[in-house]
Amino acid sequence: DWSSDVCSSDLVRILGEDLVLFRDRGGHLGLIGPRCPHRAMHMEFGIPEEVGLRCPYHGWLFDGTGRCLEQPLAPPTSTFKDRVRTTAYQVQEMGGLIWAYLGPEPVPYLPRLDLCEQEHGLRQIVGHRLPCNWLQVMENRGDQHHAIYLHGRLFQYALERQGRLTDDPNARYNATMRQQEDRLRRGAYPMVQIVYNKYGFTKGMRDSDAPEDVWQLGGPVFFPYLVYPNGGNSGSIRHDYQIGVPIDDTTTWHISYRSYTFPPEIQVPRQERIPYVEVPLRDEHGEYILDYVLGQDMVAWYEQGEITDRTQEHLYEGDKVIIAYRQMLKQQIDLVQQGGDPMNVIRDAAENVPWTPTLEGWPAATIEAATRATLARRQGPSSYRFNFHKV
Repeated sequence: DWSSDVCSSDLVRILGEDLVLFRDRGGHLGLIGPRCPHRAMHMEFGIPEEVGLRCPYHGWLFDGTGRCLEQPLAPPTSTFKDRVRTTAYQVQEMGGLIWAYLGPEPVPYLPRLDLCEQEHGLRQIVGHRLPCNWLQVMENRGDQHHAIYLHGRLFQYALERQGRLTDDPNARYNATMRQQEDRLRRGAYPMVQIVYNKYGFTKGMRDSDAPEDVWQLGGPVFFPYLVYPNGGNSGSIRHDYQIGVPIDDTTTWHISYRSYTFPPEIQVPRQERIPYVEVPLRDEHGEYILDYVLGQDMVAWYEQGEITDRTQEHLYEGDKVIIAYRQMLKQQIDLVQQGGDPMNVIRDAAENVPWTPTLEGWPAATIEAATRATLARRQGPSSYRFNFHKV
């Protein structure tokens, strides 16, 4: 329980490093090394004080900057505490999550994310622990084509095995495969396009025989770790961030940050806390849970293996967005190695405005057409995709 009125300490692991996250009795957050520098007592058992976390072994007290504030068993005149520090990283809260900066000084601003700051609505956070490398999760953000068979044919098969498959033409799985069958009859195939912007990129998909300015747009990526699946589209009450957090080389914490927005005239109760639930990957029988979209996505990520061998891949033209993301990632790594700041590192407070999805770079007529098409799908019987995502 990490609400602002509860003091606590917990062991966390991020980027391959074990750390202890705490909130002291004064409400201050800290993220420090896991063991006391004195005799290596684990600080997970530390005692939150008014300021800082106290080692339960000999009482050494550390604040969130790593300074040793007290060594109560030492002589009162001792200055030894001033020469002792523990590992510490800056943390702060935003939108019900605690964000950590594990990079070098100076510490940049935490990028403001629009959904994390919205008050007139309701929010929830859903987490999954995935047994695979973070990059496999992130690469799926650019893979537009997978939705046809992963969320169509596999969806049908999963429901068939459960005895729950229906012939409802507006069910997502049936409608998706009906559309694919129609493509095959026409000799058409899905095409993808990427447009870069200052935050990352947006994606578009259309059938090869559709007019050149008719694209289904969306899925803005906030480089390097976040995607907004329905960002850029209007008409939806529910908005999601999908965030991939690298725990270590073979474990990823996947966060679905969900915000439900309402028109101004709707009375929405003030949300005192944002609930978090961690969802298992398997059911009580040990079987993968595959009867919902994110469950299908996740099995595609972690069943590539803990760290997939990309030298064995055979990419084709439909993978152009994945290739572009990998190139962008490499470019940003090279920039950091040369001493520069990568994308979305913000040093100027005036530039730290809330990030909202942008379709910058796409022609205005394309954006307008995509918006009209999205609204039409959600208002008619073909709104299967929107309806399926209801929670």
